[in-house]
Order: sequence, then C-alpha cells, then structure tokens
Amino acid sequence: MLLALPLTYLLVAAAPACGPLDVDGAVALAARNADEVAIQRAEFLAAQADLAIARAARLLPLATLDVLAGPVPEAHGNVVVSENSNRSLRGLGPFVRADVNLIQPVFTWGRLDAARDAATAGVKARELLVTDKISELQVRIAQLFWGETLARKLLSIATDVDKALVDVDKKLEQFLKSGEESVKPSDRYRLEVYKAGLRKQKAEARKGFDLAHGGLAATIGMSPEQLTLHELPLPLEPGDVPDLGQARDEAVRQRLDLKALEQGIVARDGEVRATEAAMKPQVFVAGTFSYAFAPNRTPQFNPWVRDDFNHVGAGVALGVRQDLAFPLLITQAAKARVQRETLRRQREGLVRLVGQQVQAAVGDVAAARERLLASVAGLASGKSWFRSAGLDFEAGVGEPKDLLEAYAGYIQLQVEQQQAAYELVVTRAKLAQVTGVPPRTNAVPPCTP
Repeated sequence: MLLALPLTYLLVAAAPACGPLDVDGAVALAARNADEVAIQRAEFLAAQADLAIARAARLLPLATLDVLAGPVPEAHGNVVVSENSNRSLRGLGPFVRADVNLIQPVFTWGRLDAARDAATAGVKARELLVTDKISELQVRIAQLFWGETLARKLLSIATDVDKALVDVDKKLEQFLKSGEESVKPSDRYRLEVYKAGLRKQKAEARKGFDLAHGGLAATIGMSPEQLTLHELPLPLEPGDVPDLGQARDEAVRQRLDLKALEQGIVARDGEVRATEAAMKPQVFVAGTFSYAFAPNRTPQFNPWVRDDFNHVGAGVALGVRQDLAFPLLITQAAKARVQRETLRRQREGLVRLVGQQVQAAVGDVAAARERLLASVAGLASGKSWFRSAGLDFEAGVGEPKDLLEAYAGYIQLQVEQQQAAYELVVTRAKLAQVTGVPPRTNAVPPCTP
C-alpha cells in the first residue's frame, strides 16, 4: 500500500477561499478557525471572567440601592401633640424612599488575595492549554499536508510509469512480430499483471490524496473545494540525530501541559489559603444612607423619633463578621488540599510519561532517518540496475522479464524513498510537539474575505 492516513471526515460550514497554504499557514488558520481551539479559547475566556470577579470582590463586594414609592396617610404634629390617628387613611399622599448600604472589606487574612491568585493561575493554565491544543493540531496538519504531498508524488510516479510502459509494450510487440527468441508471449502477460498492480496502487494513492486533502480542510475549518496547498517536494535532508537527554530536558522545561498543571497546583493552593482565611474574623467597614420624603407628613427632628416615610440619615461603622460554619469550611479546605495533591501527582506522572514519549519520538526519528538514508542509497543502485537492464534490452541481449523486474524494483525504491521522507518529516513534527516546541502561528495565510 502506498499511503495510509487515519482520518475522520467532519462536516464544515462554508469558509473564505484560502491558499495556496504551506504548513505554517495552515497552522495559523487552524489556530483561528478550528473547533478544538475555539473550545479551549472559550474556557480561557471563562477563566478571565473568574479573575475579573475575584478582582471585583476587593472593592465594595456588597453595595445595594433600594428605592420604594407608594401612598402614605398624612401625619402632622410631633411625638407630644398629634393631629392625626394611625388608624386612619385620610389625606393619602405619595412618598419616595431610597436606601444605600455598602460594605468594604478591610482585613480578610489574605482571603481575597488568595482568591485572586487562584483565578490568575487559572487564567494562565487555560492560556497554556490553548497553545497546547494548537501544538497538537500542528502535528495533525503536518501529517495531512505532507500526506497529500506524498500522494501527489506517488501519483506523479505512477503517471511516469504509465508512459514508460507504453514504450515497453510497443517494443515487446515489435520483438514478438520479429520472432525474437528472448521474448515470449508470457512476457506480455507479465506486463499486463504489472499494469494491473500499478492501477491498484494509483487508486490507493488517489484515495490517500482525497482523505488527506479533506481532513486538512476540515481541520482548518473550510471545505475541500476552497483549499489549495503549495506543491512542495518532500524534504530529503536526513538532518541530525536528536539527542535523547537534551530532548528530555527541553520537554520538561517547555511542555505546555506540564506548565498548565503547575498553574493548576498554584490555583488549588490559592483555594486552600482562601478557605482557611474564611475561618477567621473578617474586618469590614459598613456604610449606610437613607432618604425618604412625603409632602403630607411633618418632618421630625427629635433624635428619639423616626418616621420611615420622611427622614434623612447616614452612618459609617467598623464591623467584624465571623463565619460559624466551621465544619463546612474545614471540609472545603480538605477538598481543595486533596485536589491540589491530585494535580501534583498528575504532574509527577506526566513527567514520567513525557520521558517515555520523548524516548519513543527520538527513536522514531532515528529509525525514519535511517530508512531515508537507506532508501537514498538503494535508489542510486536501483537506478543503475534499471539503466543496465534497459541497455541490455535495447541491445537485444536482455530478457523482458529482467527489464520489468529492474524497472519494478527501481519504482519501488522511489516509492520507498518518498514514504521514508514522509515518515521522517512527520516524526520530527511529533518530536517537536512532545518536547514542547511552540507552534508556529505567526504566518498569515493568504485568504480572501
């Protein structure tokens, strides 16, 4: 089989026509359009909203304004002499009242600071996960982009073979008619069998091309008809063998999912501190202002008399509030500690997993590199073999089956070289991802609105 690319088709809405794209342009477009990135970005925005709430809680977390209006019976006089009865609704008139109540935290034992720190760490973690998701997409895009390139190259090789086999068929026909002893009818059958195998390989390459093209279009959020790619050759440069120790160190230092877990631990630590601080007395300043006016009631200026429908009053006080739900607070703090410990263990496990991933990725790169070097060396020999068999056939001293065998071997070596080049570029992309190399999202794809 010439090409095998695992892929799931997705339904996508119409998008602007873009292209031709290279890998970097496709990654930049996926970072903007991909659903997976959009989900992570939405969670990042939610974390930013939590941070805004934590910051807002530091300034007047409780501030209310109540406004009342309605009818009230008239009242004239004072506490000693009254001209009305409180059992009568005579002289109804309107009243309006406004009450303002404010509470400003003064000293909370670091509860508000801890909540803000936890929310800040949450924002950083979500931001890292957005970039990490783009890094994952970069590997998939590399697989699909270079998979399409591989399929295109295999189709080109198959087209060249078709043209060459036409000449071989003509020569076989000429030799058979001339009675050439080295050419037998079975050679024609052998050629037809080879053509049938070639058609099968072309169909597989065409299928791989369509799957890669459709999958790449779906990944970057557009339809296949709107996507065009740069027709680049697969890189044949083997490059250096990656150093395992250096790759592991880079992964631990750069991996975004590790950094996100570290921020998650910081966030849980902030939750623990905030819950513990909530068990202590909270010092606050409270302020109040109240104004009520009713034109059909006599204002009262005696400090011992209050009329709720006709007065002006304000006050400021220093207060202390103690939450007495200690069993609930203790349980919440214990839960936050357990969650923090869970994240810490997850990070330790991920560090070990990262080491294994890096080792596997380095091994894959080294193996793909050796396959490419071997295929390059083998292709040179295969070309010489085919040339020699062709010269013998032209001179009438070589048998057709030897020519077909040499040609088939030469074509297979070309295919293997392209497949080895594809494997190497994909394994290097995977190595970049597992070692935490930042995704390339600065390229601006040439899109039309």
